[in-house]
Amino acid sequence: MLPIHEKLTCLLSNFFQVSKQALIAAYIFDRDGLLIANQSRFERNSREDSEIYGAIASVVDPTLKRITAEYPGSFGTGGFETEDHHLIFTEAGPKAILLCVYEYRVIINYEMPYVFLIAEKIAKILEDPKEDVALSVPNLHVGESLPQITLPQLNTPNKGGAAAFADEQKLVFKLCVLGDPAVGKTSLIHQFVTKRFETDYKPTLGISITNRRYNLQGFENKVLDFMIWDLAGQKFFQRVRQYYYTGANAAFIMYDISRRESFEGRIKYWYDDIRRAIPDIPIVIVGNKRDLLEKRQVKEEEGVNLAKELKCSFLETSAKSGENVKDAFSLMGIGLFFNFRSMET
Repeated sequence: MLPIHEKLTCLLSNFFQVSKQALIAAYIFDRDGLLIANQSRFERNSREDSEIYGAIASVVDPTLKRITAEYPGSFGTGGFETEDHHLIFTEAGPKAILLCVYEYRVIINYEMPYVFLIAEKIAKILEDPKEDVALSVPNLHVGESLPQITLPQLNTPNKGGAAAFADEQKLVFKLCVLGDPAVGKTSLIHQFVTKRFETDYKPTLGISITNRRYNLQGFENKVLDFMIWDLAGQKFFQRVRQYYYTGANAAFIMYDISRRESFEGRIKYWYDDIRRAIPDIPIVIVGNKRDLLEKRQVKEEEGVNLAKELKCSFLETSAKSGENVKDAFSLMGIGLFFNFRSMET
């Protein structure tokens, strides 16, 4: 088993692999402001690496002290802007704070799903070093349909982050899962809820509704209550399916990467089907069964391109192994939470 520091360093290194060069540096501090682990796009301890931290030290040090003093419990997340950088401070459990330094040109909306996922993994590593936490970072493709994320500014007199949502509150979101029969809709939901995979295929006849409560890292006083509607893909259910879309806050449209017929023309069919009922909810296109890579018939690039065309988010998963399953729901939860937050302010 890897030591904690090596786990955190490996996680940050993988973080950089998917940051598309927008991420300049990432630092993990304990709640006293001491550096635990860090990574930058430059070689460690090089002149460039030192210059980055030196340039932002005058902002980082007092901000960490302020967080420690003003938010002894939960503070959530907050931002700080300099002339050249975006600094994002995110709570990573009760023991750590993640600081991500981005170029000023970055679109924060596209980066925050990564930030929250990394913070969640850091929290798990520090809380239980024996837990088998996946150090890999999925290649998320965040679509335009996710709401614009606005971070609280930590340099203002007003408290931001989770302090702005001090009272415990349950947020109920209806999530519809769509796609052709046998693409893994029920298995994906079952993996998310129970962390188990059922080997016997039993087609959903009509609808199946599952509830799953979920806390977004850094906002533990907000309970996201997913009502997950698993809608049958069979033709006989087509006439009444529209009624079950009513009130949905988001949707997954799934296909099987090993069955081209579940992708070609079918994703657009399901997209149009739900858009006729609800034109403006966020949608994630999910390519399932990554455990069957040797049988792949749909390239990941094809899924990404179609998602961009439809202005949806995209992610590949494996309901069997659990790969990226929780991350798929986290991605949606982040968007729904910040959409709720923007309506509150």
